[in-house]
Amino acid sequence: MVTFSSSEFRGGLLRLARPASAIVRGAMTFEDVVREHEEAVYGAVLRILGDRDAALDAANQTFMKAYRSIDSYDPTRPIKHWLLRIAVNEAITIGRARTRERARSAPDTDAVALPSRTPTPEAEVLDRESRDGIRAAVAQLPALYREVVVLRYFNELSVDEVASVLGRSSSTVGVQLLRARQLLRKALGTAGV
Repeated sequence: MVTFSSSEFRGGLLRLARPASAIVRGAMTFEDVVREHEEAVYGAVLRILGDRDAALDAANQTFMKAYRSIDSYDPTRPIKHWLLRIAVNEAITIGRARTRERARSAPDTDAVALPSRTPTPEAEVLDRESRDGIRAAVAQLPALYREVVVLRYFNELSVDEVASVLGRSSSTVGVQLLRARQLLRKALGTAGV
C-alpha cells in the first residue's frame, strides 16, 4: 500500500506503508531511490505540465508505477533513465487529459517560478530575467519539443540518454532539439539561444 503526502514536496513525495527494504536491489532500497530521484522526476514533469498540482500527481504516479513494476527494471541500465521515461509518459497522459478537460489548467507562470539551481545569489540576480524568459518560452513549446528540451537541458541528459528515455532514435531527438531551439530563438527574438 502506498500513501501520499501532497502537502509538501520536500521530505518525500510518497511514503511506503510496508518496509521499503522488501525491495532491495543491491544495497539500495526503493525508498532510497525515491529520495535520490524525486527532485529530478518532479522537475521534469513540472516543466512538461506547467502546473504544480498536476506535476505532483504525475510524480506520485511515476513512483507508484515504478514500485509496482520494479521487477521489470533492468539493473544494467541507470534507474534515473527508467524513472524519467515513466515520468515523461505519465506527464503526457496527464497533459492529454488536462487538454481534454481544461478544468484544472494553471497559468504557465507556475513553470517560470521554479527555484534556480544557481549557486550564488549574485548570479541569480544577474541571470533571473534571462532565465525567466527562457523558462516561459520553453513552457510555450509544443509538448513534443518541450519534452526533449526539458530532458536535455534541465535534466542535463545527453542526446543518446534522451533518446533512450523517450524511446526515440538519437537522430530524431537531435532534429527535435534543433527545431525546439529555432522556436525558442524566434520566441525570444535572439540568435544567442
